Amino acid sequence: MSRSFMGYERSDGSVGIRNYILVLSMVNCSNTVAQQIAAETGAHVIPIDCGCVEVADHHRRTCLALTSAALNPNVYAVILVGLGCEQTDHDKVMADIAASGKPVSYIGIQESGGPRPAVAKGVEIAEKYQAAAAALPRKEFPLSKLVLAVQCGGSDWTTALSGNITIGEMTDLVVEEGGSVIIGEVPGFPGSEHILAERSVTPQVGLEVIQMCDELRAEYVEAHGQTIEEMNPTPGNKAGGITTLVEKSMGNIKKIGTRSPIQGLIRAGEHVPHPGVWILDLRAPGIDGNATSGFAMSGAHMDVFSTGRGSPLGNAVMPTLKLTGNPKSYAEFDCMLDFNAGVVLEGTPLAEVGKALLDKVVAVADGEATKSEINGDFEFIIPREKER
Repeated sequence: MSRSFMGYERSDGSVGIRNYILVLSMVNCSNTVAQQIAAETGAHVIPIDCGCVEVADHHRRTCLALTSAALNPNVYAVILVGLGCEQTDHDKVMADIAASGKPVSYIGIQESGGPRPAVAKGVEIAEKYQAAAAALPRKEFPLSKLVLAVQCGGSDWTTALSGNITIGEMTDLVVEEGGSVIIGEVPGFPGSEHILAERSVTPQVGLEVIQMCDELRAEYVEAHGQTIEEMNPTPGNKAGGITTLVEKSMGNIKKIGTRSPIQGLIRAGEHVPHPGVWILDLRAPGIDGNATSGFAMSGAHMDVFSTGRGSPLGNAVMPTLKLTGNPKSYAEFDCMLDFNAGVVLEGTPLAEVGKALLDKVVAVADGEATKSEINGDFEFIIPREKER
């Protein structure tokens, strides 16, 4: 029987699973006002560490990240907050967001008469948007409308053996229903790129995967004077029983399952062109927030995140459903974990656990809050990489 979920229809034809009101700071000078608006209304906020006196490629990425986050289908409306003299062109950002049909407003601190009047104006606008969002009904949509990101972090020996293979089983089920799954974390691919190439839908896509990893290796040496293997795996990975990058990468790619070919590569800010498994070619440093933000920029509705050692990770524009393959971690960190895949190690059939994870994904898509949402973990990092 085909699956469905209850989501929000957008005017551009996309579907959201949340109705977030997003406050975007246009420059670091406006972060405090943006954060105060969010604090007084419960809106989500993305502060930034830049927005002025940026070199061209750095600023292009800033604008891409802000606009792409706002265009995620989980965002109902957007409030831009600037000082008034920043480099970021708020008129262009507004126009790009408005073209999608989303409500969007701009507040300039200077033209508002200072921080307190700007906050008051922002609160008034946010509350208006929240009332409109609350009146929007959920409708039933097929699973083919769902775009999931799959990720892992804080990994240990159980991540590959139970956590990621459970995600892989869920991935196959989602794709069989016509849905889409995005895998990223390119700094965690070297050592297994030949397997990804063999899983690609065409030889050309396979060559692009190999080229991506070759370029990544060269970029690390050029930028840092170190090989990627010297930086990855992390101390926490090693303490958790992962000894080499090859070993880590073999576990990493388990998240794409065994039955679904890789359709191609996309970059941050690009959405999947059609259903299936896709690779987000994001080469920013391998901290979890970079990948999560990249997925959000590319329109993912939800991040299904596996952690062996535990992580409070969340995101400002999409819920993060966190699972662990480590029964001990699940017992210790039930306050921040949503699903126990460790039962695979205890003998529960993988197919049964994968189906249960898909049930949980659908429940979250229907509106069930994840632990990251309950705990207020709404991070967003602008993922910076060499411009290509």
